[in-house]
Amino acid sequence: MWKLPLDDPRWSELRHRQGSAADVPARLRQLLDHPEDRAAFSDLWPYLCSEGTTHSAAFAAVPYIVEVCEKLPAGTRFEHLVFLGLVSMHAGPHSEGEDEVALAYADTRPRILAMLGEEIAFEHDAANTRYLLAAIAALKGYPKMATSIEWLDDSLP
Repeated sequence: MWKLPLDDPRWSELRHRQGSAADVPARLRQLLDHPEDRAAFSDLWPYLCSEGTTHSAAFAAVPYIVEVCEKLPAGTRFEHLVFLGLVSMHAGPHSEGEDEVALAYADTRPRILAMLGEEIAFEHDAANTRYLLAAIAALKGYPKMATSIEWLDDSLP
C-alpha cells in the first residue's frame, strides 16, 4: 500500500487543526517506533480530526495509524479505531479523488474494518460499543448513520 513518505515536502502543504502539518511526520515516526505510546497518540489525533472536522493531514496519516494499530494486540486498539472511524465519519468530499493520498486512504478501509471486527468482540460498555458501531457504519460508507449511532442515548430502555 502506498503512503505519503514521511520525508515528503507535501506534508507542509497539508493542514491540521493548528495549521501546517509539517510536524505530523515526526509524530508518526514516534508512534511507529512506539505503538504502545498512548499519550503520543492521544496528543496527535485531535489535531487531525476533531469537532466534526477531518483535516487534510488526516488522510495522509491514516495509513500510518493503521500500521501502528496493526502492531497493537486486538482488544487494545479502541482509541485508534474510533479515531479512524471519526476520520471517515467527518471526511466530506475532500477525501475522494484520484490523487495518491485519497487513494491510499481509501485502500485502508478493509484493514480497518477487519480490526474493528476483532475489537468489537471484546467486552465494552454501552458507550464504547456505540463508538465502535459508529466507526463501522462510517467505514462502510454510511456517515449519517454513523453520526446517528454516535449520538444515541444508551440510557434508553
